[in-house]
Amino acid sequence: MSSIIADGVLAATHKLVQQAMTGQWQDVPKTVQERRELLNNLSASASPQDRQWLGALQQAMAESDAAVAKIAPASVATNLGLTTHSQGTVAGGVVDTPNSAAVDSMLELLKQSR
Repeated sequence: MSSIIADGVLAATHKLVQQAMTGQWQDVPKTVQERRELLNNLSASASPQDRQWLGALQQAMAESDAAVAKIAPASVATNLGLTTHSQGTVAGGVVDTPNSAAVDSMLELLKQSR
């Protein structure tokens, strides 16, 4: 697995958190897209032994996307292709049902860091 790409995914996540914490919502869609592209590149080059680690990273990204959809202004969530449904979050046409406790925990951490 390319650690450079994995580091890029983590760096993009950190950047996304910083943008959310400082209210830079206009920059969030670009950062989310960059992170998705990095994760796609990582998935394409992953070896079979990397699948579990990659799955955890994909789940974390889905939870992060759900948190952004929950706290972002409606126009930002729409630009991200994220809409919330009772069944979960739709991102790129894939329905994912993130653990709501994990999303709430992430939101609480964001609030406490302000």
